[in-house]
Amino acid sequence: MSVRAIQRGGLILILALSVQAEATDDFVIGEMDIPSFEWGQQTAFFEVTNLSDWMKYVTVETEMTFEGSYINPRRLAHQYYPLEPGETKIVKPVIEIPGNYGQAHLYVRLYDVIDTLDEILPGQKVFERAFSVKFKIPPAVVSYFEQKIVFPPMVTNNLVWDNEFSHVLPVMLSEGRSLGEIARQTESDTSYVQQVAEKMRLKGFLYRHKDSSYSPMFPVFRVQQAEEVKQLVDETSRAMAEHIAGNLPRYDAVLDSLIEAGALTKDTNDFIHGGTVLYRRYPVIGALLLWYNLGKAFITGRDLLEIYRQTNPCHAAIGKYMYAVEGGDVFSGTHYYEQGRTARQMDIRWGDQLPKVTCSEGFMAKSRLTERRDFSYGRDYAPEAFMVSALIVRPALHALSEGTEVVFEDIRERLTAISTEYGHEEVTTAERYWFWNLFATRTLRNLVEDGVLKRRGNGQFKLIVQN
Repeated sequence: MSVRAIQRGGLILILALSVQAEATDDFVIGEMDIPSFEWGQQTAFFEVTNLSDWMKYVTVETEMTFEGSYINPRRLAHQYYPLEPGETKIVKPVIEIPGNYGQAHLYVRLYDVIDTLDEILPGQKVFERAFSVKFKIPPAVVSYFEQKIVFPPMVTNNLVWDNEFSHVLPVMLSEGRSLGEIARQTESDTSYVQQVAEKMRLKGFLYRHKDSSYSPMFPVFRVQQAEEVKQLVDETSRAMAEHIAGNLPRYDAVLDSLIEAGALTKDTNDFIHGGTVLYRRYPVIGALLLWYNLGKAFITGRDLLEIYRQTNPCHAAIGKYMYAVEGGDVFSGTHYYEQGRTARQMDIRWGDQLPKVTCSEGFMAKSRLTERRDFSYGRDYAPEAFMVSALIVRPALHALSEGTEVVFEDIRERLTAISTEYGHEEVTTAERYWFWNLFATRTLRNLVEDGVLKRRGNGQFKLIVQN
């Protein structure tokens, strides 16, 4: 193998390599050449000869992975080629290189398959070549990576947001920088920056002005503002936790009255009954009180809190709930709340931590409205399920929220002042969502740490609410 190493402003250490030919029983794989390792779509070139007396179908797979960064994207691509007996063909597999820094690994594999439409099996692999590439952060943008930029829950499952460049791009655009300036500072190709910006625009994340400049369609909160919001959260979440703890005797009294009236079963294991969940304080306070009740009122008012409407955890184009926060996970809540509805019921999935999601290969679709729900939650995050009667739980939630209005008045006044201080014309839905996730996370954590609540199971719940 021959390697041509070039240092381009410290960004990319290896730009091109070639690999000597190899042979198997049925194939000869010629010398491989990869002219460029720039971000974006690149191409490898090599010949494949079919030595057998049979028609062959080969699949060429390229896999690009990163390690050691706070974001480690992965890209997989496949190309398919028929080969007649004795035929030699130049194959040109695509290599997708996301805009990321750190240690990267490229794998080029060839599979001898029966049909190119079939699933690839490990035993069909006849050739693999691995390369390592180092992408260094240019000095001009080091400061942007000193403060980790975070997005709402599940957003980074979207291939638009699963790499480091996509995280700093909206921040730099919010500063009024042009695409050319961003390309120079990140030492990347202007066409790549343009391509990423256009993809974000088409997905509704960026706005393109008449002068061809771009700006985010969502708020970007810098670390100074995030620090003030966190201080507000720390103070008010403590007050909210004390109110909830103080209301627990009222809550217990409501349960007693419901039992006496025959509205609540005494069987705590009757999961079909719409009030049994009331015997489980953790999901009642975490999911129903803090999100279904108080969270909805704070974030959207009367509107349902359908954060993932017409989208899903793999696509996560969440519209008015979208934001970016500079400063890292300390300024971001850990709760996951998904709500959907039908004519007869409302399905809620809530967790005190973000469940892991597996997205299918090639999940990104051209249209947000035709996105397939081709994903699965990790087995360790299987939720505990309850049927919930809104009529039965409503008085219990009212008892828990008694007297919390004073906390909300303080929050609204101070959050508005902080937002105005940092040049935001109003407290948007996205800002309220960001604040509330952090606030709900800290409130619930305070209750657990104070011994008022005990975490239940894996902290994941599914509630089927019937009106």
